[in-house]
Amino acid sequence: MVVETTYVPGDGVLLGVGGHWVLVTDPGDDDVLDELWAVLSESGASDASTTTERVLSIVEKAFGGDPPALAVADLGGGAATVISRGRGHVRISGADRILSLDGGADLASPPRARRLTGGVVSAARATLKPLAHKSVPPPIASAPPPPPGGLLIDGIPEAILAATGPDGPPLRPRRRGSPRAEDDLEPSADTGSLTDTTEPDPGFVERVYEGTHATIHPPQEEVADSPEVPDDHDGSTVHRPDLASHLRHGTNDTVLAISCSSGHLTPADSRMCRICRQPVAPQEPRRVPRPPLGGLRLPTGEVVPLDRGVVLGRKPAPLEDSSDWPHLVHLPADHTFVSRMHLHIELDGWLVLARDLDSRGGTMLTMPGRAPEQMRSGEAYVLEPGASLDLAEVYEVRFEVGPVVPR
Repeated sequence: MVVETTYVPGDGVLLGVGGHWVLVTDPGDDDVLDELWAVLSESGASDASTTTERVLSIVEKAFGGDPPALAVADLGGGAATVISRGRGHVRISGADRILSLDGGADLASPPRARRLTGGVVSAARATLKPLAHKSVPPPIASAPPPPPGGLLIDGIPEAILAATGPDGPPLRPRRRGSPRAEDDLEPSADTGSLTDTTEPDPGFVERVYEGTHATIHPPQEEVADSPEVPDDHDGSTVHRPDLASHLRHGTNDTVLAISCSSGHLTPADSRMCRICRQPVAPQEPRRVPRPPLGGLRLPTGEVVPLDRGVVLGRKPAPLEDSSDWPHLVHLPADHTFVSRMHLHIELDGWLVLARDLDSRGGTMLTMPGRAPEQMRSGEAYVLEPGASLDLAEVYEVRFEVGPVVPR
């Protein structure tokens, strides 16, 4: 269980790590806090009820009974456990747990909260936000072998048990212009639906597992009475000829730019080149077509050029409100905590923005020199060169700018 914990400083004491957290009136005894910390930090994936019972035993012994205020939330087991005593209170808001020592009073203007990965701090309120919980599926019990002497079915006439069905499925109706089914299919082969609209072709699935990316190209302008062109689609791109009208034009944004001595374009308000990091001489800005803003390096080593937006997921597609033709990065299908539409990278002037698309496993953003931060769904984050984005803790990409990125 991955839990994001924030707290508001106060007179109580907050202890915890992982999915085990306790907010209690300060007992004024460091030995008691050491005992509580030992229980919470060593509990790991142990049963939540066992951890909670040990916490209650220590607290009741320290206060000679129920404490003035106690709030316990244990999210480490399969089911969450919450306990409150005295003025302690645990509020459940969706998957979140809000611990407080004021009886659960609503704050008119909630104070700024601080993040806590784990430890012991002075606090009056804490919010626990589960981010991901990966569980191993239970093993499938093997079927017991049949008893020696016959079948497991009793009471059915042998004539029925010995009966067999036809030698294959009935022939499907012939479609106009298509070859006869019996000309190229074995009579007993069940081919399923003649047109599979639920999954891509096997070659495309193979590329998904290899982690490659595909790009959607805009359709060519229609020419009157133009002859039909044979389909030469090689599988390396994905074509969608019937896109919405707002996607029927290319990306042609312009930006105000200045140039360094090497000719690299950089923002007009910058005094250092964004590519070679050399000083830029004073000059009059000019409006030019926006150059590629860098690249998105994938775990496979490939670099997706940021000359347009990017959509990442198991089955990515252009966003309905998108105004450009995004690169589509197909993630391996076995990454089940990665959503079909997981992350969107968009360009706004000189800015590169990242937005989590309400994904199942979430996205962790790490800026250079800063602690990792869980992205809030739908909120745009401005990326700095070197920023990394970890999708559901299984697929990490990095925003790069410089000579290593193809231009």
